[in-house]
Amino acid sequence: MKKSAIILLIIVLIFSLAACGTPDRYDLTEDTFFYLMTHLQLYPEQYLGKPFTFDCFTYRLTDTQGREYLCGVRQCSAGIGCKCGKDTIIGFILDYDGEIPEPRHQSDSSPDKSWIHLEGQLASAEKDAFDIYAYDAEGKINYDTTESIYFYHYTVESLTVIEDYSGLNYYVDK
Repeated sequence: MKKSAIILLIIVLIFSLAACGTPDRYDLTEDTFFYLMTHLQLYPEQYLGKPFTFDCFTYRLTDTQGREYLCGVRQCSAGIGCKCGKDTIIGFILDYDGEIPEPRHQSDSSPDKSWIHLEGQLASAEKDAFDIYAYDAEGKINYDTTESIYFYHYTVESLTVIEDYSGLNYYVDK
């Protein structure tokens, strides 16, 4: 293949990819939650100003100073979030003017949680860092060891309580 034909092919490919763009809205589903959240952790700028929806359960995060944050999370494999090597939660600190259901069975691995469907958008591309107490091998808080975790803020525009969460997985790994 001639050099000019290769250059022309590359130019056509670049313009074709540029025309694809990004979606106007992201829907984090059971099949895409882990993938999109992992991508969002690495490239938050891509999601700024773009609405997205997801299903999660409420979780109260308490830092080592005793400050509490109400979050929308899912359980996932280690690697995003804590560095303890155990499974962790992944999600957002929720910024919402309305009422958010209190967490239910937060420390249990049961899917019997306070499940909600959220519509909104990433509030900022900057993560907030929180120092929390680590958990020991039995799943109990170890007040002698701390670790830092990082969460983005999510501006909630609409919140719906999910009554039938039987189609949702407590643990996501896709």
